[in-house]
Amino acid sequence: MISGYSQTPRIMELAQQLEADIRRKQLKPGDPYLPLAEAARMLGVGSSTANRALQLLAQRGILERVQRRGTFIGSLKREASPGLLKRVFMVVHRNYLNQEGRVADGVLVGIQGILPGADVQFNFLPATDPAEYVDSLIGEILRAKEPAGVVLTKVPFVVQRAIKHSGLPAVVHGSLYPSIEGLSWVEQDNLGIARLVTSFATAHRCRHVCALTREVMFPGDNIVLSELGRLLGNAGYKAGEFSISHLPDDRHAIMTEVTSIAQRHPTDLCLLCRSEAKAEAAMAAIDRLGLRGRRRPRLLVSGLYQRPPGGNSLPFLFPTLRPEEIGAAIGRLLASRVTDPRSSPGHVVIPIELSEP
Repeated sequence: MISGYSQTPRIMELAQQLEADIRRKQLKPGDPYLPLAEAARMLGVGSSTANRALQLLAQRGILERVQRRGTFIGSLKREASPGLLKRVFMVVHRNYLNQEGRVADGVLVGIQGILPGADVQFNFLPATDPAEYVDSLIGEILRAKEPAGVVLTKVPFVVQRAIKHSGLPAVVHGSLYPSIEGLSWVEQDNLGIARLVTSFATAHRCRHVCALTREVMFPGDNIVLSELGRLLGNAGYKAGEFSISHLPDDRHAIMTEVTSIAQRHPTDLCLLCRSEAKAEAAMAAIDRLGLRGRRRPRLLVSGLYQRPPGGNSLPFLFPTLRPEEIGAAIGRLLASRVTDPRSSPGHVVIPIELSEP
C-alpha cells in the first residue's frame, strides 16, 4: 500500500476562491477589487495569508496591484507557461508545511510568477518506502501526457535517483546526492555557512562547538558539517572540540541533550542550532540551568529560509534571497529544462549572511 498523498496548496485554494468571486461578480479588466482587509475577511484568514493569495493571482496576471492605489482586475486570462508547462509536482517530506508553511507559500508564489499557467500540487512522501510512491507518481505523470515538471525538496536519495532516471524536467530545492547528475538545483551556500560559523566561534573565543542538527541528514547538512570540521581544525580546534548531535525537533529531547552538553563543556561553548525549534529548546535548557557569563553557551541559528519577523534576539544565518526569489529561481530552471532539455543543468547558489542582535 502506498501511503503518500497529494494536496493542493492552501494558498492556491484561497486564490481559486478569489478568482471565483471575481467571475461571480462579473468584474472586468480595470475594475477595482477587494482591499486586503476585505479579502481576508471574505476568506476567513489572516491578512498575511490573504496577501499571499492575492499575490498569487497577481503573478498569474488575473489581478494588478498598484502601490497606494489598490488592487484591480487584470486580464482574467492565465498566461501560458514557458514550454506550455501545465503542472508542477512539488515532492516534499510530510513535515514540510508544518515547519516551513510561510516559506512554502513564498516559494510557490515565485514559481507561479515564472510559470503562471501551471497548476502546482504538493506530493508528500510516505514515512516508509518512498521509492514505491515516487515510481507510482512518475507513472501518473507520464500517463497524463501533458507537460509537467517536478520540484524535489528534502527528499531521500532514492527519490532523486528515480526522478533523474524518469527523464522528467526537474529541479532540486537543496543539494544533490553523490552520483546524481542531470538535475538542476537551487541550494544555500553550504560552504559559506561553514565559514560563517567558524568565524563566529573564533571571534567569540568558543573552545567547543556542537552542531544540533537534524535527525535525518540531507546532502547540504553533510557539506556544512564536513567543511565546518575542516575549518575548525585549521583554526586550531582539537579532536573532541567539535561534536554533532542528531536530534528530532522535540523540545524535551533537545533540552535533555543541551543540558548534558553544557555539563560536559561548562565554559566557552558554541551551539549551532540547525532549526528555530532547536534554538528555542536550547535557550529554555540554558535558562533552566541559570548559566551566565562564560558558562552561558553562545547560540547561532542556521537552517532558516528568511529573516525572523520582528527582528532577531539571537545571532542567525539567513539566505539573502526571499522565498519568492528562491521560487522564481526554481521556476526559471524548470522552464529551461522544458524548453531546452538538452542544455546543461542549471545551478543556483543562494548567498548566506550572518546577523547578530
